[in-house]
Amino acid sequence: MWNKKWLALAALIVVASMLISACEPEVVTVETIVEKEVEVEVEKVVTATPEAAAEAATGGEADVYRIGIYEDPKTLNYWNYLGPGSSVWTAYVVNGYAANLYSLSDQRFDFVPSLAKELVQPVKEGDTWVYTVPMVETATWSDGEAIDAYDVVFTHNACKDLKLTQNWPSNCRPNGVEGIEAAVIDDYTVQYIFPVEPSLATWNAGIALAAILPEHFWKGQVEEAYGFIEGVEMPEAERPEDCDAEDLDDAGKAACEAWTVYDEAFENARKTLYEADPTGSPAYGGFTTDKFEPGAFVQRTKNDNYFFKGATISEYDDGTWMVEFPTGETRQLFGDASGEKTLEYVSGPHAPNVLLSIYGSQDAAFLAMQNGEVDYVIAPTGVSRGLREKAQTSGDIKTYVNADYGMYYVAFNMRKSPMDDFAFRQAIDIIVDKEFVVNKVLQGTVFPMYSTMPPGNGYWHNPDVPTPYKDFTRAERVAEAIKVLKEAGWNWTQEPEWSDDQQDVIPGEGLTMPNGEAMPEITILGPGPAYDPLRATFNQWISEWAREMGMPIKSELTGFNNMLDPVFVSADFDMYILGWSLGNVAFPDYYESFWHSRNDTATTGNFNTPGFKNDEYDAMIDEFMSTTDLDVAREKIFAAQVMLAEQRPYIPLFYKQVYDLARSNVQFPYTEVLGGIQNENAMQTDTIPLAQ
Repeated sequence: MWNKKWLALAALIVVASMLISACEPEVVTVETIVEKEVEVEVEKVVTATPEAAAEAATGGEADVYRIGIYEDPKTLNYWNYLGPGSSVWTAYVVNGYAANLYSLSDQRFDFVPSLAKELVQPVKEGDTWVYTVPMVETATWSDGEAIDAYDVVFTHNACKDLKLTQNWPSNCRPNGVEGIEAAVIDDYTVQYIFPVEPSLATWNAGIALAAILPEHFWKGQVEEAYGFIEGVEMPEAERPEDCDAEDLDDAGKAACEAWTVYDEAFENARKTLYEADPTGSPAYGGFTTDKFEPGAFVQRTKNDNYFFKGATISEYDDGTWMVEFPTGETRQLFGDASGEKTLEYVSGPHAPNVLLSIYGSQDAAFLAMQNGEVDYVIAPTGVSRGLREKAQTSGDIKTYVNADYGMYYVAFNMRKSPMDDFAFRQAIDIIVDKEFVVNKVLQGTVFPMYSTMPPGNGYWHNPDVPTPYKDFTRAERVAEAIKVLKEAGWNWTQEPEWSDDQQDVIPGEGLTMPNGEAMPEITILGPGPAYDPLRATFNQWISEWAREMGMPIKSELTGFNNMLDPVFVSADFDMYILGWSLGNVAFPDYYESFWHSRNDTATTGNFNTPGFKNDEYDAMIDEFMSTTDLDVAREKIFAAQVMLAEQRPYIPLFYKQVYDLARSNVQFPYTEVLGGIQNENAMQTDTIPLAQ
């Protein structure tokens, strides 16, 4: 399902979001850009030509692309990576392992064929809709085995039958659509049968982009996982809402027991696959991961069998996307290649190896780059102004600046009291002075965020999301929070108040909830300052402002990996502060993943960590995910942004510009892209490191 409107969307995203990036920083100025009434300050870096960078290196191509990171990956198992082992640090080291029939193009995010030969349209057959996809016949895994339709169907069925979690549902049952079948027509033709009309979400942003893994390697582990669910049938009784309820009758207890057996079977099946040994797993992309020493390094080796190796990728300002293979075969879509060429590079892999060195902190990683030990540092937590300024004193380090496609936020566990109380969440929103933290504490290194869509994605961002407390003084914030809580039935033995004499808050005491009980102690989980000083700073200020209101809230700063289980597995937290890289720029299906009730982390293992459940929101997102009309999809996402701002399962805190710093010997295929170079996993396959 593709049309000119979908392609126009890609162009709009680029026009609305692309910030100026740099190949050779020479002069830095500050400019204000106004886009759809959203004011964003950006650093505009005047650049020299790529040829000038190439002249700085003298010894030809280097043998190793050296990258610095500062956290261990959670796993090398790709099944686990799209499941509970999902982590940005894991993404960097398993990048390219899975194949895809289709993908999104460089910079513009056009929907283009990868291992599919062509774009295809669905055909209605009776009550079903069918996509028949011819595949290329010359693609192989890194071990030389053919990538074929059997791999596609194998991966689809494992995802569907084992009910894989978190990132996996969009690969086999997007938008909660059950019963999507995959079938082998012949070795290089696969067919997808949909029980409902495919939408933008279920095809373009779902099944068409699904991961494909090698059956010949994973078959045994998948069969072992299937063994746990063999003969297990879904209970006929409905799943009880609360199996711990004291008044549960015998029928309810029997239903709970049946569902417990069913759930445990699938949990054991998934665990078996997620924990399977990936050693020797072949890859599709430019590199295989050969060695991992925790706390030290990850070593990757070039895959000379990569299908796009040596291909020239080009884009033109008339919309044309083109790939020219070394064999002379050409793919060309969306135009006649007239006008100016906006992108051209030769696909790798170029370097024989990629070495990702793991440092104890961001400071240590950037010091290593200054000392010439690494070529580039991946910094998903952002780069502080101090680090940037220090690094830029070296003439051998360049800075590239792009708009971010991410969100940093505080989340509430709405399954627990008092986080389930609308007034409590509203009061926290009122007292959190984002502008103060951003401008006074963090010195403008990030930007306050008011919507769950970053303004850099101009097509989908709603500039009219209400911001009622944006210009409140501290005194006004305290007074408004008191008013909201008291109207909802909260009380204090000593009410907090603003003191004009002290220019500070006299803290409240004895805060009780509407049920008359004292408010319990609440913890805000978050990464510590060594990992991300921005989120740690917000965490401490939020807890301090809450305590001034008489709320017993404390910060708990910990390691990033320590947060994964309580947040994304057991859902056993009160509040937490984290950030998201938001995925598909062209179609923001994270609005379904993060907040639709069917993705509640506690019951499904998926990404609705707050446990947000709102029938109106679910219906809105169901329509977004099922529509074939881009205008309708945009309308629904605009409305979703307003609803989330009102309901507050998350409070967005800030977004940032992306600063990528790299040594002058690194030639990236391009540097202007929403989300920055880091969001492209350091462009490991297509980057050319030059010897110095």
